[in-house]
Amino acid sequence: MNWFVTESPRPAWIARRSYAPWLVIATVCFGAFMGQLDASIVTLAFPAMSAHFGADPEWISLSYLITLVALLVPMGRIADKVGRKIVYIYGFALFTAASVACVYAPSFDALIAARIAQAVGAAMLQANSVALVTTAVVPEKRRRALGVQAAAQAAGLAAGPLLGGFLTEHHGWQAVFAINVPIGVVAMVAGHYLLPRTKTARDKGKPTWRVLPGLLGVLLTYAALFAPMTLLPFTMKQPLAHIGLTVAALPLGFALAATLLSKPGIRTGAAIAAVALVLPVPQPLQLVVAGIGLGIIAPACTKRVMSALPEGSAGVGSGLVNVARGLGTALGVALATLLIHTFQ
Repeated sequence: MNWFVTESPRPAWIARRSYAPWLVIATVCFGAFMGQLDASIVTLAFPAMSAHFGADPEWISLSYLITLVALLVPMGRIADKVGRKIVYIYGFALFTAASVACVYAPSFDALIAARIAQAVGAAMLQANSVALVTTAVVPEKRRRALGVQAAAQAAGLAAGPLLGGFLTEHHGWQAVFAINVPIGVVAMVAGHYLLPRTKTARDKGKPTWRVLPGLLGVLLTYAALFAPMTLLPFTMKQPLAHIGLTVAALPLGFALAATLLSKPGIRTGAAIAAVALVLPVPQPLQLVVAGIGLGIIAPACTKRVMSALPEGSAGVGSGLVNVARGLGTALGVALATLLIHTFQ
């Protein structure tokens, strides 16, 4: 029972396998996928939750996002000190338990409290995700590994709008939270057996200002990703199913590039994204191309941030990257909302 309070090692037969680092990445992808799935799937259930509780649903998202962004860097620092593996596993446990609490919330206030608890668990996951990836693989393979993790996030983001509407329509709004439970249970077991012990001695860091260009790149990339995803549903006149497929084209391109294109640099990604704006092709294909450009930029910027920090501060770096992602997401949504209200 000692593993409840300290990090336990992987079984020796797993640790000595040549593909053991990719088992770590696969485990991290559970959290990357689930975090973005939860963020995007809930919005489709807002009308049903609002009708059920007779309350304005905006705090269902705001309470989650505010808590998450506030805790990312502190959770990263805690993980650097006590061990990233144990913080990651307990993050899954809390997120899963809070998802159950959301399903059975008897009141709107109880649902908000459960969402805040979910956000604490999500901060424990996201503050460790990039750090676990970068410390699991050798430097020359980090770009590809970070791309796979970013692709899992994009996949969760794309699946949310498609899955949320179906679950809410056929199984009620509670289903958008219940889906987290089986994923969380599998991820906890996988984390225990597949993640290595990660507690490291704190070492003297390099100047923190070196991470700023990479963080700015991450912020702008996610703003460019989320702005059209927020804007398109309000501007397209097609049926809802067609809109969902069109919106999903952007994160689909992002996921493809983040997974498969590990060599092109930031400038190449920016050029591809810019060219997508003027391509004379159908809108879904245009969005796929734009997503490819953004999917090249994001892992490259993340690698730049993590390379500027020592391994003992990887948790803090991971937290900073996810803060930049969160702020970029908020900026993209805010810009899209401003455009919607300006031209309505």
